[in-house]
Amino acid sequence: MTKAKVKTTDVISLIEADHRKVEQLFEQAEKASSKKLYECFKQLYTELNLHARAEELSFYPAMREYLETEGFLEEAETEHEEAETLLEQLRQMQPDDPEFKAALGKLQAAVQHHVEEEENEIFEAVRQCMDEQQLMELGEEFQGVKARSQEDVQAGLAH
Repeated sequence: MTKAKVKTTDVISLIEADHRKVEQLFEQAEKASSKKLYECFKQLYTELNLHARAEELSFYPAMREYLETEGFLEEAETEHEEAETLLEQLRQMQPDDPEFKAALGKLQAAVQHHVEEEENEIFEAVRQCMDEQQLMELGEEFQGVKARSQEDVQAGLAH
């Protein structure tokens, strides 16, 4: 019996798809009641942690190989740390806490800034350095990291 082959896409398309998904979750969170708000937050927590881990373990190491893209990494990694800190603060709050929506707004602004930099600057530099084959291989690696990290991220949410 052969294993079903997962369709791979280039890493940039996968990252952009994650960005759109997270943007939709933030939009849902803005309109949500307390109960629904926490559900949106749990999805955001999962998506952002999986996304960051996959970037840090697949995409960023590949960017380190090129002078044209290496310079973007320090800021990108700092932005990931900022988002991680905000996610942990939110995880410890209740959605009806008066500070919850404000903290979620800070997280949204930080994520939006990171997304804009990736999509407006970093991806163009990456496309100039890496060919389609490399981007496809990184896409496969990116998907693999996300799949392998699912259980750890869910466990982090439970604590």
